[in-house]
Amino acid sequence: MSKEQKLFEEYLAYHCAPALKKYKLANMFHIPRTAIPCVDSLIREYNEKFADKHLTFRILQADKPRITIYLYSFEILENVLLDPEIRTFLEQYDYPIHSLSACLDHLETDFPHEIGIFLGYPLSDVLGFINNETCCCMGAWKVYSPKKAEYFKSLFKLFDHVRDQFIYAIENGVRIEQLV
Repeated sequence: MSKEQKLFEEYLAYHCAPALKKYKLANMFHIPRTAIPCVDSLIREYNEKFADKHLTFRILQADKPRITIYLYSFEILENVLLDPEIRTFLEQYDYPIHSLSACLDHLETDFPHEIGIFLGYPLSDVLGFINNETCCCMGAWKVYSPKKAEYFKSLFKLFDHVRDQFIYAIENGVRIEQLV
């Protein structure tokens, strides 16, 4: 494994373990382009490795010095975007909801508040954030519904546990595809 692959897998373990295990729709992380100069070829390689798992890697804001790696489950995101409430919400922000790829192209222009939809956050929490409501708990995102706080606290603990397992495994020589 090359130095760049090892670094990339460390980033994946730390930032994307819940999405890699499909406990979460998606994760993203930012890296300086100079940290992994061959990131474009790594993205192609990992898209091939994870195609059978229906996981897709995409570089967002590729023309900037700090790029964003977005990992998502194509199937799950496609289903989320079929939800009528989600569609109505995204249409308010001029998303071309006829196409997942077009939505991601639109998302790439900026990282607006509605990005939470593309990370699997509940619409109620995305709206709570946009409306500057008081959150009742925080973890992978801010939760605004007190009725769901306990559920999400336990889910966030699961995310942390999975991340810790992935980090431990990667530090001990296990490849990321062996963990998925």
